[in-house]
Amino acid sequence: MTWAALSLALTLVHWAIVALLVPRVVAERRESAATLAWALAIGFLPYVGPLAYYAIGVTRLRRRRRRRDRARRDLAPGLAGVRARLDLKDPRRGGALSAEDLALMRAAHTLQAAPPTPGNRADLLVNGRATFAALTAACEGARTFIHLEYYIFRLDAVGRPLFDLLCRKARAGVEVRLLVDAVGSWGLSAADLAPLVAAGGRFAFFAPVNPFSRLWSLNLRNHRKIVVVDGNTAFTGGVNVGEEYLSGGGEFAGWRDTHLAIEGPAAAALEEIFAEDWHFTCGERLVDARYFPEVEARDGTCVQIVASGPDSEWEAIHRAVFAAVATARERVWMTTPYFVPDPALRVALETTARRGVDVRLLLPGVSDHFLVYHAGRSFYPELLAAGCRLYEYSAGFLHAKSATVDRRWSTVGSANMDRRSFTLNFEANAILYGAGPAEALERQFELDLTRARPVTLGSHYRNRRRLLLESVCRILAPLL
Repeated sequence: MTWAALSLALTLVHWAIVALLVPRVVAERRESAATLAWALAIGFLPYVGPLAYYAIGVTRLRRRRRRRDRARRDLAPGLAGVRARLDLKDPRRGGALSAEDLALMRAAHTLQAAPPTPGNRADLLVNGRATFAALTAACEGARTFIHLEYYIFRLDAVGRPLFDLLCRKARAGVEVRLLVDAVGSWGLSAADLAPLVAAGGRFAFFAPVNPFSRLWSLNLRNHRKIVVVDGNTAFTGGVNVGEEYLSGGGEFAGWRDTHLAIEGPAAAALEEIFAEDWHFTCGERLVDARYFPEVEARDGTCVQIVASGPDSEWEAIHRAVFAAVATARERVWMTTPYFVPDPALRVALETTARRGVDVRLLLPGVSDHFLVYHAGRSFYPELLAAGCRLYEYSAGFLHAKSATVDRRWSTVGSANMDRRSFTLNFEANAILYGAGPAEALERQFELDLTRARPVTLGSHYRNRRRLLLESVCRILAPLL
């Protein structure tokens, strides 16, 4: 075959692929910007565009939703019985909550969030050292079970001692289950985790990447960080298991993160998320009473656990954050490492700032994701022009994911402020109602600002080359 004939054949195959894939992209009814971006990539990047689409663009929501729906239906009767037995109280009994609080609770609950539960103790953990110390202490005291779910779990200087502790507790008769994401924890193998199985524990990889499976995707990752111990103590937030979450791992000067330790009835909601994810992965039903014991109320903190993912059309965390920002009267203080706002969140932030509300965003000064970092910075000028105050953290890498509104509503969790977290990943956030948790987060926010530099319109426009880079990266924002 001559080069001309080969070139013609490759061109014809390319346009045949375009003719097949572009209608499929259009039929998925994504946001118009994402649809257009994928159509252009498929059309103008021969073979590379279609391969990228199959690797990170195909969400296969329908088939995966059917599997998740089957898991939920299987667990629903048992979980309904759990809720009835636990007799979750009216959240208004947990303290003085405003009409705005109750409205936001109702909105989140209609988005398939767990019912709000009063009577919890919620302790803020503002770095890896505090998080791993509290987590280790809780696991050491476990008597019945330890359930762990992580995006990243490394067997390094931090992960190995925790893993050895899990093996020891499993040998002592404690039920240990470890669920890790197959992409986030790609360095782990079944052989690495075999000692846990030999000790009597169990592990599973969430959504293994298998090109021969019709369900595989580099998207749809389980980004949650959940630990539940004995049904009464739970952890969630931004901290995975790895040395970098303690020290920066050598790549960064430090690592700033936020996690949450919860004691009380809200632990049951995190256990319910774990039970669904474990059943989806392994088929084992975890609705026995020993996994959902009756828990005495601690103090007055009212907590609502919100889960979201590509198996739901509601984007619960996104809409819960949007509602809180849009109804703010005094202040919105937000910390996030990956900031690529969709039009709805960006308009909410800008409009809220124009109403005179104190809107502050604490963002990373350095990042481990080049495209996301520069795409996010492309939104700075319009946010600053609207009156938002932006700061870039300069004492290492900022990985915390939290927000407070009006000193009464706050959230800590795994979700970033970007499309991937809101739409493509499985995420979990805790929403805390009342002044106590919000004040603790605001004190930490103010401390973080002392290690951050303010961003101004003048300073941002100074470097024309950087502005061009950000503009190019912004084109890819709908795909990030």
